[in-house]
Amino acid sequence: TPFTATCPSMIRINGELIDPNLLEDAFARIKSEAEMRLQVSCCERDPEFRAKAEEEVIDSVLIAQEAESRYPTLPDEEVKARFEKTIKEFRKHGASWDMIEAQRSQLHDECEANLRMETFLDDVLAGKTDVTEEDLRTYYEEHQREFRSPAEVRVLHLMKSLEKHEDPVLLLEQMDELRETLLQGASFEEIAKHETEKESGEIDLGWIAFDRPSNPIESIMFTMRQDEVSPVVAYEHCYHLLKIAEIKPAVVKPFDDLRDDIAQRVEFQKRRTALQEFAAGLREGTTVEHVDFSGEDEDEDDAA
Repeated sequence: TPFTATCPSMIRINGELIDPNLLEDAFARIKSEAEMRLQVSCCERDPEFRAKAEEEVIDSVLIAQEAESRYPTLPDEEVKARFEKTIKEFRKHGASWDMIEAQRSQLHDECEANLRMETFLDDVLAGKTDVTEEDLRTYYEEHQREFRSPAEVRVLHLMKSLEKHEDPVLLLEQMDELRETLLQGASFEEIAKHETEKESGEIDLGWIAFDRPSNPIESIMFTMRQDEVSPVVAYEHCYHLLKIAEIKPAVVKPFDDLRDDIAQRVEFQKRRTALQEFAAGLREGTTVEHVDFSGEDEDEDDAA
């Protein structure tokens, strides 16, 4: 049975029952990232996002289990040093001794687990996350869209509210007549001052950055030329006319200004790829079971 929002499903990996909150948190993050990138709701892609979340959680659990297997015990002095450092940090940020004492056992276990994972990752990732100049240059060339400052336009605006007029067809005809007058060379500013029904009377929207490509008004603004007057646009119970007064094109930031940021991205990418490849190797012989909350198995998959 696949993991879904309506099915009370949990996963058991090599006999270890996994907290369903891990799946929900991974799903929420993956979906949110997609929606922020696309600026649209992606509910129809929920099955895809849940499958990615499940794969991500399985990989992380397999890596944690392997770390436990390779380093079942750690030198007492290293764990003690890490624990004392953690306590100092807690105290530095205002934690009381009573609170620390109440959580001493949990804090000690977390320190040991973190130290174990760091030791394990140092071993697994040795030599696999080194970043060369060629890596940096290649990443910069392949991801220039991400390093562009957004295009900007300064927009003049004339608006008529449909709620203030009984006949929307007549209003549209009137707006079209205004547009014809503007196309013949009339001053947009002067006509807009007298004709706009915007409560503030604002006709100059100032500089607008292109960061909402799915917005119908912005999609028109950023496909217009300087001094061009738009067609009549119907949006949010109003008719709009726009004129592009000035344009600042998108500009790619220089490589040298981005070097440190790119280095972090490339190192993270190499680290993620190496861990994914390592986890893929661990899947051979791994038992992954989907179970309900009563603990009864619903199905069992052997992941290779």
